Amino acid sequence: MSDGPSEFDLSAAWIRRAQGDLKAFLEAFAVRMESALPDHVVVERRRDGFFSSTRHVTGVTVRTDGDVFILGMAGARLVARRQKLVRGVAVKTEVLGMPEWLVALDREVKLLAEQAGAAQSALHGLLMS
Repeated sequence: MSDGPSEFDLSAAWIRRAQGDLKAFLEAFAVRMESALPDHVVVERRRDGFFSSTRHVTGVTVRTDGDVFILGMAGARLVARRQKLVRGVAVKTEVLGMPEWLVALDREVKLLAEQAGAAQSALHGLLMS
């Protein structure tokens, strides 16, 4: 009989910790996206229990001009999806790895920023002429 934790116990503890980290990541991601892009982000939250006053994030949806980026918990893991929109209708949904999903989201957010900057410059030019 061994005195220390078994390999199974260590693995189970690591999985519990990783799940907590994923939930914390999703919470932090939701707060950051809500504050940065309030008109483009929808955060889904659920109560922790029937009588609980606390809630946790279950999903984050970021809508850009041509894509919808969805990040949510599926059981004990994060699932990242991207939907391609054509005239407001989702024509394709794909599951992506987190690194690929984050790169694609970053690219779309930069495009939104460029469009907003161009619109602001055009408005400024119109008002100053």
